[in-house]
Order: sequence, then structure tokens, then C-alpha cells
Amino acid sequence: MGSKPYLIFRLHDKRYAIAATEVTEIFFLPELIPVAEAPADILGLLNLHSQFVPVMHLDLRFNHRFDRCHLTDSVIVVESADLQVGVIVHQVETVVEIDDRYIQDDLNYGRERQIDRAFVKGAIDLDDETIILLDVANLVRHPEAVAVLTEADEGSEGDFYERYFPAASTKARETLARRAASLKEANEDGAAVELISLAIVGINGAYFGLELGIVREFIKIGRITTIPCCPQHIIGNTNLRGEILTIVDIRQPLSLAVDGREHSKAAIVEVDEIVAGIAVEEVFDAIELRPEEIQPVPLAIDTNTASYLKGMMSYLGQPLNIIDLPKLLTQGAMTVDLAA
Repeated sequence: MGSKPYLIFRLHDKRYAIAATEVTEIFFLPELIPVAEAPADILGLLNLHSQFVPVMHLDLRFNHRFDRCHLTDSVIVVESADLQVGVIVHQVETVVEIDDRYIQDDLNYGRERQIDRAFVKGAIDLDDETIILLDVANLVRHPEAVAVLTEADEGSEGDFYERYFPAASTKARETLARRAASLKEANEDGAAVELISLAIVGINGAYFGLELGIVREFIKIGRITTIPCCPQHIIGNTNLRGEILTIVDIRQPLSLAVDGREHSKAAIVEVDEIVAGIAVEEVFDAIELRPEEIQPVPLAIDTNTASYLKGMMSYLGQPLNIIDLPKLLTQGAMTVDLAA
């Protein structure tokens, strides 16, 4: 018996895993280059550090109903048979070291015929939840047929947005194009141009940015259990798949008016050993920007508010303030033992 690292991700409301050793890169969905006569599950090519990589959508690979791409989709680049292929999923969660004893690789229906082993390698029992373990080698089977696509020119016919993202706004198209350009570029060390990833949320009718690196997921707020004798900004606890999380209202520490606006969603964030839910009214977007696009906090902003902001930018013609969540959760008015 031993243990190995596995990458956990989501497709719709289901969790899947693949061996982390077979993953080479993870990033948010960029604009792709459609290729004529590509397999039905291949959305197009990505110029990744000057090398073309075919990108498939896992819904199409599973022959599921495919709606459209989303700005918050992620691409997991896996390597099999000396071929790199991108796999589009809805959300990448974490890498977990899992003991072999929690993995069952002899799945069957209780009948003579075993479960279709084309993609499913087994099942993992993790935190009282079943996670489907995928076989990367079979997921990227017939690699010789896919490898031919990497010889395509960048000027291949077809429009990515018409085919796969018809609802993309002008801002979304700009974001996807910027992501593609960043992944294509490389510095002298061969690394992609550094971008800052932000989730755009609504608080008190205004736009705020949360760094996606510390955001685990977004949830709809369900049943809340209030906590007696807690500060006003502690809304209460909620049960998320067996994990008790504290939901926090950050308006008061940010010196924002606490009115009757409904908090229907929460961003689950992890800072050091603190895991908490940040209550928001809406989740609008996920964007990437260069550091130089962030402007200093205006002097006119309240001093208490400014102390918890990293900077500001313009979003859809409106100001967007970027919140310094690590500082907000560990200093000043927010100092509460949220990890308890």
C-alpha cells in the first residue's frame, strides 16, 4: 500500500480525479483556434508557449449534453504517449494525497459485463464522498489522430465564439484573447507572462475583486446557523459537504453601509489555516489582468476601507476595488478565530 497525489476537479456537480503526476499545467480557459475536421470533442488548438496543444471539452468527450463554454472554465493540460492535450473542466479544486486503500479499481455493475473502462479507472472514497478516478491514457486514446492536429496553422478556419461561446460579451472576449496571448508568450526563462486572476463579485451594488488564488469555490448560501455573542460581521455557520464553515459579511470592516441587501452567494476562501465564506450578492466574472493595469487606491476613499484594498481598476465603465482578503481576515475588525 502507498499514497499518490491526485488532482480533484468538477464537471457540473460531480467531482473527478486524475493522477497529479500526469498534469503539466492548469489555467483558465483562453480563446482557442478551431480546426476543421477535428474530433467532435476537440474544441480547437491552443498555442502554449509556441507549441500547439489540442484542447478537448470533457462534456463532449463523455458524450454529455454540451451547452457552451464559460469564462470560469479551467484547462488541465495532461501528457500521455508523449502528447500534451488540454482538458476543459468547470472547476479545479485541489491536489490531495490519497492512500491506495481508499481507491477501488474493480468497479462493476454486479453483472457479467464490467463498467466501461474507456475513461473510468476507479472510484475514490474521500470525506464520505465518491470521486470518479479517470484514466488519462484512455481519455487521450488514439493519440496519433489527435497529434495530427498540432500540425495545423494558426489561421485555421472557424470562429471559436460562434461555435462554443455565443453568449460571450465583448469584455469576455477580450479576457479570453488576453489569456491566449499570455500563454503564447514566454519570457527568457520560458515562463508565461504573469497575470493576476480576479473574481468579480457584487457587494452593496458595487464591483469588487477577489484574488482567485485563494478562492476555493462559489456556493449558494443555504441554511445558516447563527452563532450567539458573535460580532455583527459573523453571519453564522453553514454545512458544506460535511465541513462547517463560517459565513462572513465584510461590509462593516470595509466601512460600507449594512442595509437590507440579500446575500445569496458566498466565495469560499482559504487563507493560511482559515477557511471561511465571504457573503456576496452576485458573482459576475473571472478576469485576468497585468499588474500594471491595477491603479493605486484613490485618496478620496475612506482610510479604513483603503487599508484593506490592494488597488482599483475600471470594469464595464465602473470602478472596481480589489480586496486584500488575507489582511481583512487576519487583522483589525475581522480578527475572529474562523478556523475554530
